[in-house]
Amino acid sequence: MTTARESEAESESPDGPPASGRDMTTSLGLPYTWFVPAAAVVMVIAYLVTPSTGMTAGFAITMAAGGLLMIVGNAIPGLNRIGGGVILAILAPAVLYAYGLMPEHTATAISDFYSLSSFGEFVVAALIVGSILGMNRSLLIRAGSRIIVPILATLLLCFSLFALIGWVTGYGVGTMLFFVVGPVLGGGVAAGAIPISELIAQNSGGDSADYLSQLVPAVVVANVVCIAVAAMLAWFGRKRPDFFRNFNGRGQLAVTDKALPVPIARKVAPADAVHSTVVGLFAAGALFMVADLIASVVPSVHTYVFLILLCAVLKVFVPLPESIVQAADLWYRLVAAAFIPAILVSVSIVAIDFQEVITLVHDPIYMISTVAVVLVAALAAGITGWLIKLNFIESSISGGLGLADFGSSGDLAVLGAANRLELLPFLSISSRIGGGLVVLILSLLGPFVL
Repeated sequence: MTTARESEAESESPDGPPASGRDMTTSLGLPYTWFVPAAAVVMVIAYLVTPSTGMTAGFAITMAAGGLLMIVGNAIPGLNRIGGGVILAILAPAVLYAYGLMPEHTATAISDFYSLSSFGEFVVAALIVGSILGMNRSLLIRAGSRIIVPILATLLLCFSLFALIGWVTGYGVGTMLFFVVGPVLGGGVAAGAIPISELIAQNSGGDSADYLSQLVPAVVVANVVCIAVAAMLAWFGRKRPDFFRNFNGRGQLAVTDKALPVPIARKVAPADAVHSTVVGLFAAGALFMVADLIASVVPSVHTYVFLILLCAVLKVFVPLPESIVQAADLWYRLVAAAFIPAILVSVSIVAIDFQEVITLVHDPIYMISTVAVVLVAALAAGITGWLIKLNFIESSISGGLGLADFGSSGDLAVLGAANRLELLPFLSISSRIGGGLVVLILSLLGPFVL
C-alpha cells in the first residue's frame, strides 16, 4: 500500500500550503466565505485591543494574517506566477510595521508568540522529519541516483566560485557564502534561511532574527529569477528544440526515462488522520531530541543537520512501518497547510527590518551575486546533467532551479513557467536533499569563515 507522501511525491511546500489537489477557494480548510470574515474579525480585534499573551491568540493572529495575505498574493495577476502569496506574507507585515501601520501591541503579540514558543523550531522540525521520512523511498533512491550528480556539482561550483569572488572583491568569503549563496540554494525561508540564520548566530554571536532579515531578500530575489530563467529555457526549447543533442527532453529528465505522472494524494479516513498526526507530532519531537542530544556532543554542527542525517539514514536503511511513514507525512502536511503562512508572518515581524531590506536591495554586489548564483546553478546543473546523459533543460531546471527557488511552492511556480510539471519529484529532491546539504556544508564551514 502506498503512503500519502509516496502517492503525491512531494507536492507540498515548506514555504506554502499543500499544492497538489488544493482547492483554490479555501484557506486553512475553510471556504473563503467563512475564512475571510473570520480572519478579518481576528485582525480587527488584534488591531483595536491588546491581544492575550500565549499560543492561542498567537496562532489565531498569525494564521489569520498569513491566510489573508496568501489569498491576496495568489490572486494578483503576474504576482501569482512568482509565488505571490509567499512574497506578500513574508514582506507585507514588515512593511506595515516599519511605516507605523501596525499597532505596537499587535507586533508584540506576534513577536512574543514566535519567541516564547520556539515556533520556528517546532515548524522546521516537522518539515524536516515529514519531508524525508514521508518521501517515496524508491523514488528517493532512483531519482536521487540520477539527479544527485548535478546537485553536488552545482553546490561545489557555487560554493567554490563565489567564495573566490568574495575573497577577491573583499566582500568576504563568509558573507558571500552565508548571506548570498546559502539562502539562495537553501530551499526557502522555513527550511533554509531560518536554520542558516541560527548557524550564523551560533558561530558569530548575536540574535538569529537580526541575521534572518539579511537573508530574506536573497531568497525572494532568487525565486523571481528562477521563474524567469525557467520561462526562458522553455521558450528557447520551443524555438530551438534540437539546439544540440539532448538539449530539450520535453519534460523527460533523460532520453530513456518515462515521464513520471503527476501524483494524486490518497485520502485518509478522519479517524486514521487524527491518530497519524499525533504519531507524527511525537515522532518529530522524539527525533529532534535525539538530534539535539548529538548536537550537544558536537556543538560545532547544528541540531538541524543531525536531524536531516538521522531522518535520511532511517528512510534509506530502516524498513519503517507504513503507519510511521504516513504519520510523518500527515504531520508534515498539517504543518505546511496551517502553520507556514503563520510562520512567514511571524518571521516578517520578528526578523525583517524593512529599511535594512531596502538597503540590501540597493547593494549592487549583493544583488548581482544573488542573480549570478541562480544563473550559475542553472548552467552548472544543465551541463553536468548533460554530461551524464540527462537532457540539458530538464537537468538545469531540476538540479539548478530546484535548489534556488522557494522550496516546493517555488518548484510549482518554476515548473508552471517551464510547462514541465512532470519534473516535480526531481525538483522536490533538489529542494529537500540539496537544501539539507547546504545547511550541512555551512555548518561545517561556519567555524572557519565566520
